[in-house]
Amino acid sequence: MKEENSSFHLHSTQNPIKEGERISLSIPNPIQKDELLILIGIGCGYHATSYLKSVEEPTKILLLEPFSELEALVGPELKEKLGPVPIYFGWEKFSNLDKSDWMPSGTKNLRIFIHPNYSRRYPDLSQRISSFFQKKEPISQNKLAKQQFGRLWVRNFFKHLKISSESPDSYHILGKTLSPKTGRIGCFVGASPNLESEIDWIRQNKEKLFLLSSDTALGYLLENDIQPHAVLSIDSGLGTFYHFPESIPENIPIFTWFGGACRIFDLKNPKIIYLSTHPLDQILGAKFYPKAPILENPTLNVAGLAVSLLQSLGAESVLLKGFGFEREGGKTHCRSTGYERYDSFFIDRKRSLYNSRYTPESRWKTRTSVLEILQKWSPIPILSEIDSKIEAFSDWKNSLESYPSSFPGSGQNWRKLCSGISELPSEIQNLLPKETRLLDPRT
Repeated sequence: MKEENSSFHLHSTQNPIKEGERISLSIPNPIQKDELLILIGIGCGYHATSYLKSVEEPTKILLLEPFSELEALVGPELKEKLGPVPIYFGWEKFSNLDKSDWMPSGTKNLRIFIHPNYSRRYPDLSQRISSFFQKKEPISQNKLAKQQFGRLWVRNFFKHLKISSESPDSYHILGKTLSPKTGRIGCFVGASPNLESEIDWIRQNKEKLFLLSSDTALGYLLENDIQPHAVLSIDSGLGTFYHFPESIPENIPIFTWFGGACRIFDLKNPKIIYLSTHPLDQILGAKFYPKAPILENPTLNVAGLAVSLLQSLGAESVLLKGFGFEREGGKTHCRSTGYERYDSFFIDRKRSLYNSRYTPESRWKTRTSVLEILQKWSPIPILSEIDSKIEAFSDWKNSLESYPSSFPGSGQNWRKLCSGISELPSEIQNLLPKETRLLDPRT
């Protein structure tokens, strides 16, 4: 089955049933009782059929095929095959329905899965549909992140435990919090557009401060011959790969966590692991590093974590540069970020960088909620300027600890340890039997 006047097929031309089975493995599972799973892009229903066969417990599920033309071709057969599972054809028609027509009562959360072929072939339509459902059901940013990356975090956690234990000299743990000392100021550098106007100030004052760069801002700093004292990277997504160019100096330490991006663990740079509020990090701390700080971040923004990190390194106060939520000329970030490197693959005579990444300024509003939360919560003062009483601190490495000989423990140890923790979320418990095998001895 393919589009008219096109060679593009909506399914595999070799073995669509096998392809559907493969795609079904990526569909979220398990689904909580108060959640509704929405599959977008049904086609002939191979992935939906395979998924429904794998679900052991009753699941609230809705199937949406954006193209009404498919109803006449496969609608009757699908409805007979899927039984009571509701399936809707035609995006325009569906979008005009009242929420009560399709959302079961008691639903508190929506889980969205878009067929990969539809995401690639119809990105604008996929984005419109995703935005539609996000507006219908308010979901916190934290919950969205857990839905999208929860499985990846667990997989990366044990994968990186294994990798780091094979070359422990390249890794340290942020094992304790240093007492703040007068005059020690940390400066976190984000990648907002205003960084371009602040770069001269950073160049003039970089030796007076502990300069902590976000991974997004690293490219712009290096382009301006500014090498930060360290980089902070928290995102586990593949996009992190583009923020670290091949030419990054190998002596810059990178602060990250075990659930972080795989790209970081491939680099030769020294890695410093911090413990987050993720349950597996808390278990790791209790088992190996009881004095290690658990870095809080109620802002859910990288700047919040940076403040927690700088406090643990002994900073008395902090400055924020390249931090803001106002779009300048439609730009969402400063120049030379990994986003530009990624977008370069899609730029041509008809599609500019502006259309790929930037959006009209009129469509954005200044968002102050993150800054307000940060100012109310911050454990150390957030400065707007610095005075002459500045003392550069080079002994921040005293907060670091090496791996103990028992680190990281075997997969069996982790399974036994986690099985005795009743508060461990079920979505993590379900992944442990498979992911902890990475730590089992090879036979």
